[in-house]
Amino acid sequence: MTLRMSKIGRNIVRYTLDSVSPFSTTIPKVKNKKGELVISCKRNEFNHYSLVHYGNLDEVPLASKGWNHSKAKGDFFTVLPSQNQPEENMYSFNDMGIHKNIIDVMKKEGIDKATEFQYRAVEGVRSGDHVMLAAETGCGKTLSYLLPIIHDLLENKATAPNTPKAVIIVPNRELAYQVGEVARNLSDSVGLVSKIVIGGRTKSLMMNPVFEDIDILVATPGSLGKLSTVGIYKLNEAKYTVLDEADTLMDDSFVERISSLIRRLSQSQMILVTATLPRTFPEILVPYENSLRHVVSSKIHKPLLNITQKFLRLTLSSRAANLLQMAKKNKDPMIVFSNRNQTCNWAALFLNENGVSCANINGDMHQALRIEQWNKFVSGQAQILSATDVGSRGLNTIQVKHVINYDFPLYAADYLHRIGRVGRLGSHSSCKVTNFIVGQEEIKLVQQIELAIRRNQPLENVDGNITKIVQRKIARKMSQSI
Repeated sequence: MTLRMSKIGRNIVRYTLDSVSPFSTTIPKVKNKKGELVISCKRNEFNHYSLVHYGNLDEVPLASKGWNHSKAKGDFFTVLPSQNQPEENMYSFNDMGIHKNIIDVMKKEGIDKATEFQYRAVEGVRSGDHVMLAAETGCGKTLSYLLPIIHDLLENKATAPNTPKAVIIVPNRELAYQVGEVARNLSDSVGLVSKIVIGGRTKSLMMNPVFEDIDILVATPGSLGKLSTVGIYKLNEAKYTVLDEADTLMDDSFVERISSLIRRLSQSQMILVTATLPRTFPEILVPYENSLRHVVSSKIHKPLLNITQKFLRLTLSSRAANLLQMAKKNKDPMIVFSNRNQTCNWAALFLNENGVSCANINGDMHQALRIEQWNKFVSGQAQILSATDVGSRGLNTIQVKHVINYDFPLYAADYLHRIGRVGRLGSHSSCKVTNFIVGQEEIKLVQQIELAIRRNQPLENVDGNITKIVQRKIARKMSQSI
C-alpha cells in the first residue's frame, strides 16, 4: 500500500519560524575576563563562560528555566565546542605488545595509536578479572576489548567445531554486523576465525547447521540462545564473554534471554562494555558486581563538549517546517531521531515527498528492509537517516556530521547515546546536534543538561534501563490515581 501525506502534511512546508535563527549561523568564540564562551543564548544575559564557576549551594541561572511559559517559544541557546580541552595521552600499539599484522590492519583504517582509555581498557582485560569498560560513545570501545582478546587467542585457538573461545553479545543486528566486521578484519590478519550469528536465519541454521572452527562469535541474544539451546553452538569453552552495549542488554526487556546465556558462559571472563554506568545489576550479574574491575572514562555521563549542541524551544506545529528547512540546506550525512516508530516513518515520508532523499530504520521494520535502508544511508544513496533509538546504540557513524532530535528524548541515557553518533573518534571536526524542544518532560531534561554543562559536571540520574524507568512511572501514576 502506498502511503500518502495529508493535505496538512503537504502544506506544512509553507510555514516558517522567523523567531528562531537557522543553525547555520556561526557563533564566534569569545574570550574575555570570564574566559571562553561556552553557552551562547538568545538572551545574552544568560551566556556562560569557562571561568565562571558555581558552588554546590549557588543558584545557577538557566536560559531554559522559563521554557514552560508560552512566551518562551522561539528562545534558544547553543553549547559551543571547547577549544581548550586538555590534550589526551596517546600510546603506541607496539609498546602495548599488539601483533604486527593487527597494527598494519589498523593503520590502513587510519588508527595508529591508542587513547588513554583504550590503553587502560586493554590492561584491564589482560588482567583476567571480570571488567567493566565504561566510556562515552564513539571513543573506540570495540577495539579496547578486541585487541587483548585476539592477542590472547593466538595461543588459545578453538579446538572443536562451533565451540568459540570468545562470545560477543550485542543488542541488535546492525551492531552485530558492525562489530563482526571489525572482529573479522583483525582476526583474519592473524589466522583466527570470526563469525556473525543474527536472527532471521535461525530456523534455517537449525535445519542445516554448519560446523566449523570459530574463535570469535558475535551474536544477538535471541539467535544465540536458540542455537546454543539445541547444541549447534557450544559455549562451555568460551574464555571471554563480552556484553557490548551492556546498559542496553541489562534492560529489563533483555534480561531473561541474557540470564540464560550467562548461565551457559559462567566459566568465562565477563567483560561489560557500556556508555552509561548501570545503577542496578540484573540478578544474574549480581555475583560479578563486587569483583568487577572498573575502567571508567573521565567523560562518562557528560554531554560531549567537542560538538555544537543547539536547543530550540519550538511549538509542536513548527517542528516540521524547521526540519525541512535544515534538511534542504543539508549537504552532509545527517540522522533525524524520533521517539516513536510512527513519527520515524512519517519523517522519512515527509522528507522524501519534499525532494530530500531519506532512509529509515526503526524497530517495527522487517530486518531485511532495515538492513537495506541502513546500507542505503551508509553508501550515500540517502544523505539523511530517519531513526528511532534503534539507530542510537553503538553504531559507528563517523560519516555523520549533524544529528537532529526531532523528538527530544525523555531520558538522559538516550540523549547521550544519540549525540554520540557525532563527534566520534575519526569523525569530522565540526559536528553538531540540533534539538527541538516542545513538551514539559523534554524541558526538564534540557534543564538537567544545561545545569550539568554550566557546573561542568556529569549528568545526574543516568539510567540505561529505560524499561524499568517506564514501569516505575506507570506504577507511580497508578498509585496516585487510587
